Amino acid sequence: MRSLTNLRSLASSVLTRDFHSSRVVAQNAMAHSYYEEEQKSMQKTARKIIDDDINPYVEEWEAAGQYPAKEVFKKLGDAGLLGVNKPVEYGGMGLDFKFSVALNEELGHIACGGIPMSIAVQTDMATLP
Repeated sequence: MRSLTNLRSLASSVLTRDFHSSRVVAQNAMAHSYYEEEQKSMQKTARKIIDDDINPYVEEWEAAGQYPAKEVFKKLGDAGLLGVNKPVEYGGMGLDFKFSVALNEELGHIACGGIPMSIAVQTDMATLP
């Protein structure tokens, strides 16, 4: 009886893992097909900045209790990653909301919560027209 219980537990575990893996693969495939080349290109630009100019310094900035926001925002602004869905007449890029979603998805790869939150506050909450 015990071996039957173990077998059922093993089968359940394998099925759950396979289902979860399949679901993750499907979600990644859907996300990949959801974005057009322009959004993917913007994500690639953001990821490069995150990987090269932000994540390597996060622990240092966390220990100091602050980060060089001016420099980070300048880098993001120079790359065209601020104000992506704001009207052109106010200095934005005038792109649709899908670009904002794609950018915010990439900001989730920053190795802490404070930096992407500060970026989101400036680009999506406190930006005046």
